[in-house]
Amino acid sequence: MSIGRRTRGSDEQYRKDSSRPAPVSRYDVVLALLPLAILLPAVASGLLGLSLHTALAAGSIFGVLVLADALFLHPPTGGGPTN
Repeated sequence: MSIGRRTRGSDEQYRKDSSRPAPVSRYDVVLALLPLAILLPAVASGLLGLSLHTALAAGSIFGVLVLADALFLHPPTGGGPTN
């Protein structure tokens, strides 16, 4: 993930402009959702009095669905950033 966009300097070399953050991609969201699929049910089981096994099973099903979507339904196309 790039921090900023590339601009041309006075010497025609590309340099990174850190004034703008790069947009969040679909795969950044996937990487954020996977640990949340386990952490949120674990916390909710303590707060709501649910069984930990039941809450984690539900969270893991959600995590599997997110992962299956990212890998099989909307797979990476290979057009990512190059350095």
